[in-house]
Amino acid sequence: MKRANRPAALPVVTPVLALLLATPAFGIDFQFEGYGDIRLVMAPKTDSLLDGGLGKLRFGEDDGGIEPGDIVGEGRAIILPELTATATVRANPDYGPAVDLLEAFVRYRPVSTNAWRWSVKLGAFFPPLSLENDQVGWTSFWTITPSAINSWVGDELRILGAEGTLEYRREDQTITLVGAVFGWNDPAGVVMADRGWDFNDRPQGLFEHNRLPDISGFGAPPPVYGKLFTEMDGRPGWYLDLSWEPEDLGGFEIMRYDNDADPRRIKDGQIAWATSFWDVGYQKQLGKMTVLAQGMTGSTTIVPSDFYRQTTDFRSAYALVGYDLDKWWMAARFDVFDTRTRATFPSDANEDGHAITLSMSWLPEKWLRFTGEMIAIDDRRDSRAETGEDPHRNETQFQLLARIYF
Repeated sequence: MKRANRPAALPVVTPVLALLLATPAFGIDFQFEGYGDIRLVMAPKTDSLLDGGLGKLRFGEDDGGIEPGDIVGEGRAIILPELTATATVRANPDYGPAVDLLEAFVRYRPVSTNAWRWSVKLGAFFPPLSLENDQVGWTSFWTITPSAINSWVGDELRILGAEGTLEYRREDQTITLVGAVFGWNDPAGVVMADRGWDFNDRPQGLFEHNRLPDISGFGAPPPVYGKLFTEMDGRPGWYLDLSWEPEDLGGFEIMRYDNDADPRRIKDGQIAWATSFWDVGYQKQLGKMTVLAQGMTGSTTIVPSDFYRQTTDFRSAYALVGYDLDKWWMAARFDVFDTRTRATFPSDANEDGHAITLSMSWLPEKWLRFTGEMIAIDDRRDSRAETGEDPHRNETQFQLLARIYF
């Protein structure tokens, strides 16, 4: 599964990295945290999505047994009480660059003495829509593998731009409005259209190319890659996210995202995908039980010529119930997902599926975690017929993870 990729230019993160590297010389406070893991994997006898297949899981027929995981580190420089710079780095020689960035940004948040608080952020970062992936390195507290929704966010979305947050706080509720403008994400949507939904705990690095399904090459020999973090049309994308957290009712969130890409633009052999979606979420704490639910519906479109237009509509939702027993926690999640492709010529890229994830973790020490996870997926993707495969597929993946925090 080792694939060498050429780095891409992302000038928006350069000032953040320069600031982090310079902090020791100025005596600025520096914080660091991270983890490293290793896994015992029982993989399905199908093709892994990371190997250019149409499987739905990170691991496939060429994997199994002991699999080295990732080493992830997050550094935070506290320049002033109001100003911080953060960078998250991942090391894994099996895919793309051996060392890559996941995020790099600066944030200014002045001290607030009243009910209002605001902040601004500049750089490269994940959009604030995940209820699961709130740990270092875009990882989940409850499971190893995130939902289909948050797997796709890690696969294709990264905000390279500026984000502003306005927050109103009272004793009984908090209301937060987040807005952003960004660039360098015009190809986002190609993975959804060509591969569909997946379940993958390895988010895309900023400098690597995304491995697309081999059938995406239109006869070109594999491997086929897409350079996702590219500016193609000079038009900024945007999102708005509104959340409301009343004290007794839980937390509600709604987001509108639109990369505002020009679907007719072609650059360096890539097409810009006009991608937009609505996202809604809910979370509630019931004693030691946590309930999370999230849904997404959207579309992605290309118009590469006057004679061809393609739109892929995508939908997914999940519900997760987690139970915390101090050093032990358990979680169960149910996902549903589908895509529908409408094109000038007949398309075979539709899919329907559902998945069940069961997970149990044990933390004997604050620095050590063991997690066992099972994912069972039942789906049908019509494009598998192009390679002579059965469009319907059942895939089951077991993992036993040992993770050390530092």
